Amino acid sequence: MQPSDITSDFNVTNAVIRRALSMMGADTLVQVKAVRSTGLNPVGYVDIWPIVHQQDGQGNIVPHEVIYNVPYLRIQGGKRAFICDPQEGDIGAAIICGRDISSAKSNRTASAPGSYRQHDMADALYVGGYLNGTPEEYIGWVGNDVHVKTAGKFIVDAEECDIKCAVKVSGGIEATEDVKAGSISLQSHTHGGVQTGGGTTGKPE
Repeated sequence: MQPSDITSDFNVTNAVIRRALSMMGADTLVQVKAVRSTGLNPVGYVDIWPIVHQQDGQGNIVPHEVIYNVPYLRIQGGKRAFICDPQEGDIGAAIICGRDISSAKSNRTASAPGSYRQHDMADALYVGGYLNGTPEEYIGWVGNDVHVKTAGKFIVDAEECDIKCAVKVSGGIEATEDVKAGSISLQSHTHGGVQTGGGTTGKPE
């Protein structure tokens, strides 16, 4: 409360309204403190810490507490998803829901509100990707080229892979099945012009 808040009935009422509004959770920047259920699993939860501190009428800073078990965003449509889960230390945004979402979180379907609370930080959702540093592993455009950079293996698991471009590989290539160039099989092609001695074979057929 500020000194001017007690100089008139209007200011007192205004101070009470401001106080009530300040207790209502609002969207804010947060930092991820823990992550659960990542990778090839149903979308998990994060523990987040609001990084914009609270401040009282005298200007004293009061940090927020950690908000636990907050659902995080994964880009997903049906059974198809782009998996890039949050990591500890990430900075993102907390979206504060208007009603208690605890029952919907537990049931993962339409549910009644878990209580009568409204606009509470306990009912947050996490959206990541704000104010973070330069990535070291990435998939995306760098200039005019599309880059895939990873510290692990690049694994493509598909029924069929149709690449309509010239491919340049700087490392080795290992295939568990046959490789064909046009109609020529790497495993079963034949060579013409075979003879004993120091001659060479013809082109593969």
